[in-house]
Amino acid sequence: MCKAMDDPALTAVLDTYDTEIPLEKQRQFLFANVLYINALFFHRIGAWTRPELFGHLRILCQNPVFREYWEATRPHRKSLPRDSEEAILGSLMDDLVRDLTDSDADEWWVVGSPPEESP
Repeated sequence: MCKAMDDPALTAVLDTYDTEIPLEKQRQFLFANVLYINALFFHRIGAWTRPELFGHLRILCQNPVFREYWEATRPHRKSLPRDSEEAILGSLMDDLVRDLTDSDADEWWVVGSPPEESP
C-alpha cells in the first residue's frame, strides 16, 4: 500500500471506484484504508474490544477525507456476506457516519451508541 501511495502507476492498479477520483485523492483514500484496516486488525487480535474499536472509528470519522473514502468505497462492501464480521462492522460504520452527519452536537465524542462487546 505504501508503494501504491508513492507510485501513481501502482495507485492505478487499486482504482476500483465507481466515479473518477483524482490521483491525489486516491492516494489519500489508500491511506484512509490503511487506517481502517489497522483498526480492524487491532480488534481482531483482541487488542481492542468492539466498543474500543467504535471509539477509534468515531475519531477517524472526524476527518472529511476519511468520510469521503468511506462513501466512495460503499459499493465495495456490497459483496460482503451480511453476517460476516466485516459487513457487521461496516454497517456499524455506516450508522456512525450517519449519526455524526445528522448530529448538531459540538461534543462529537458522545454521538452514536457504542456497540456491546461481541459474543
